[in-house]
Amino acid sequence: MSARVRTRGIGVTQGRGRAWIRRCLLAVAALLTIAFLAELGTAAAAEYRLSRELRAAAGLANDPEVTIGGFPYLTSGGDHAKLTIAVPAQVRDKSARLEAELTGVRIPGGLVPSFGPGTPIRAGHIESRVRLDQKAVGRFMGIVDLQVHTPAPKKPGAGSPADGYVKASTGIVLTGTVPLPTAADPKRTVAVSVAADFSAQGDAIAIRATGIYTGPEDHLKAELQPGEEPAVLQAFTKVLPTMALPFGVRPTGARGENADVVLLGEADGVTVTPGAFYRPLP
Repeated sequence: MSARVRTRGIGVTQGRGRAWIRRCLLAVAALLTIAFLAELGTAAAAEYRLSRELRAAAGLANDPEVTIGGFPYLTSGGDHAKLTIAVPAQVRDKSARLEAELTGVRIPGGLVPSFGPGTPIRAGHIESRVRLDQKAVGRFMGIVDLQVHTPAPKKPGAGSPADGYVKASTGIVLTGTVPLPTAADPKRTVAVSVAADFSAQGDAIAIRATGIYTGPEDHLKAELQPGEEPAVLQAFTKVLPTMALPFGVRPTGARGENADVVLLGEADGVTVTPGAFYRPLP
């Protein structure tokens, strides 16, 4: 056999080997794609079903955003690392956002569960929130131009939080225009910044102004007349109306998150149902 024939035979064998490898790689890629699409589709179907049940049970105007966390979903057996729910809603006739974050979650019903008002969802921990933007808080307080600023922690090397929110319960900067009438000017108003603390008072957010703000954050420096500071602090001190948290969790605190004000409650070892997602207080 000549060298040319032997070389041609080796080339044919190598070519067939490479073709077989390509076919195997394509087959693996196709299987992975199918598995990935099945993963996404199955999780999305479960999220959609829960979203629709939550909307119907609570009489909401919008479908809640539902995310079932944890990968892979297909082999989870109903156990998931996290379940988050968020939806805009009207709370005390003001725009708000209802949020619930559950961890260590157990959802019954297989890969694509069906949800009803009484479907039990177990969780190792839950944090429920009612989130108000600064405009809604200003309307509750009667300060229509209210601005809320949550200062970032003063820690060396501290970066942005993972969820994008700077959070604090004390030292929140509130800025707005409040009435400070005088005998010479009964309609006088002053734009001013104060420092304030937030807390939960029963089912309500309590806002307590602690002093005129003079720190490094953006603020307005007002020219106050002697003795006017108590009136300013009183204008920025208020207990907002009571609000129900998602799934009936009792409030445990309140805080500023960027320009929002949040009433929140936390609990461990809970079982919740879609039918109890949101029931406004009387």
